[in-house]
Amino acid sequence: MPSEKSGKDRITKADRTRARLIEVATRLFQEHGTDEVTVRRIAAAAKIEAGSIYYHFSSRDQILRAVLEGGVGNAREEVLAAVAEAGSDSSPLVRLRAALGAHLKYTMRHHFSSRLKVIRRLPKRLRDHHMQQERDYAAIFAGLLAEAERKGLLQSGFDLSVVRMLAMGALTWAAEWYDPEGDMTLDDIADELMRVLTQGVAK
Repeated sequence: MPSEKSGKDRITKADRTRARLIEVATRLFQEHGTDEVTVRRIAAAAKIEAGSIYYHFSSRDQILRAVLEGGVGNAREEVLAAVAEAGSDSSPLVRLRAALGAHLKYTMRHHFSSRLKVIRRLPKRLRDHHMQQERDYAAIFAGLLAEAERKGLLQSGFDLSVVRMLAMGALTWAAEWYDPEGDMTLDDIADELMRVLTQGVAK
């Protein structure tokens, strides 16, 4: 019926507008920090009336929450997809390499390091929720390291939580120094990190 079709069209348009607002807000938060970005500023950048935003979000905090939840959620999906592609019967170190590579590529595309800076400046009511998201995301990598340890693939005596944080942190912040025009690809960097983790640097 025509009324049903128009209803579907309105939902589709609303979804597109909401996605556009999240996209614009993400860029503004990254460029200017959370304190400097207002609802009016987001509306102006998205080229809509400021009052129209409240049809999609009840507050600026809700916009920020959507930005952050989308970032971690999408990263998690890409990492899990990479792990699945590596195969459940593969070595946990092979799956760890796949996970780290996916994390690095997501970081480069979406400025994950900037998002982490934003989280640490959030009001406590929002920060606690998203830090839990961070812990759930990190659990993917922690699980792979723990499996590798159980299978005797790692040297004993290392604190695996520290190893995980160092590895993920190194890749997250690679966005601050990586030159896409340089000699190394993102896969090269992930391979290099795995060599450090599995072989070491010092003789």
